[in-house]
Amino acid sequence: MEFKGDESWLFQRAMNVGRTEPWPDLGQVSGVGLRNPGLSVWLFAGIDRLFDASTPLQLDRGVVTLNVLAMGLLAVFIWRNVAEDQREAWCWAALIAAVNPIVLLLDRKIWTLSAFPIFCVAFIWTWWRRDKWWGAALWGLIGALLGQIHMSGFFFAFSFFLCSAVVRGPERKKTRWPYWLVGSVLGAITLKPWVLYVLSGQDHGPPWSWEVVTNLRFWRLTFSDMLGTGLDYSLGRSYFDFLRYPISFQEFYPAIYLQGISLTCGLAIIGFAVVSLWKRRAEWKTAWRWPWRASESSLAAFAAIFIFGTLLTVGGVYVHRHYLHITFPFEGLLLALLALNYAPKPRLWLAAIVIAQLGLSVTFLDYIHTNGGAPGGDYGRAYRGN
Repeated sequence: MEFKGDESWLFQRAMNVGRTEPWPDLGQVSGVGLRNPGLSVWLFAGIDRLFDASTPLQLDRGVVTLNVLAMGLLAVFIWRNVAEDQREAWCWAALIAAVNPIVLLLDRKIWTLSAFPIFCVAFIWTWWRRDKWWGAALWGLIGALLGQIHMSGFFFAFSFFLCSAVVRGPERKKTRWPYWLVGSVLGAITLKPWVLYVLSGQDHGPPWSWEVVTNLRFWRLTFSDMLGTGLDYSLGRSYFDFLRYPISFQEFYPAIYLQGISLTCGLAIIGFAVVSLWKRRAEWKTAWRWPWRASESSLAAFAAIFIFGTLLTVGGVYVHRHYLHITFPFEGLLLALLALNYAPKPRLWLAAIVIAQLGLSVTFLDYIHTNGGAPGGDYGRAYRGN
């Protein structure tokens, strides 16, 4: 497993808080220069207690176990809540999330964002049932907690609030706002120390700049993530070595072809969508209504990708690839919706992407195991403790 400074720091806090250290008000420093709320540390202390972990490997297995449970919870959510005519897109989204190499990389770490999937699924489930008092209350509660796990959660939760406040969606669901407010207030109680810290001006994030706004980094990373082509983020200089791995007969490099298949199929799906939308350009004057006229699934994908991405971009936040992990499993859902709505024989394109990404993930794990990590990149040397 990956184990560097951040992972070591979080492991030590998980072992010590409540034992030899007090429960902290603040967590680690984020990529924007501000420290995360204390809940980001409390969560891993809870995972430590839940799985009785005493070593980094045991704590990491606890994280992996929660993420496997998240996949199971996602399957139950799809079966119990998603209408039959929308269910296939969610099934493809779950498949892509299960085999995607970027998701695999992030879900196997002692890292704040690695605990997101099970909370993301709970957030989706409760938002989906926002017309019930319990759903609205839990949606508000979980939304307030997401940002305390990692600050990207504040933007993500606000994206769903914004969409739900503006429209009811295609199924005409009416949010039980009083219960949502109660849940949000309860979830925000633990946020007080962090709010005081931000108001103190002790630390500052980078200044807002047009360069960050106009580089469209969020959208480029979304495209790269959904097609599993972003492992250079972790492998660094080892990335091109990975693409030539494993070396077999006549210098045939499977990783290159697997990545090429996923990229080609993804581009084809997007191309079919662009052509179809161009043919319907007479309808563009009502394009603002498309996202929520189609289905509850497309409304959710619109909030999780387009509104979330717009808020981060306009806010001038430099988007690190791992910030997108909170969109689990919406990158796959967006790709599936595009394929099923616009591409001929969509199941063939999606199946090819799933198989190719599964092959990339297996190849990545084997590469890390064989080479003891990726010393030429951010991954570093793999953990070799007992």
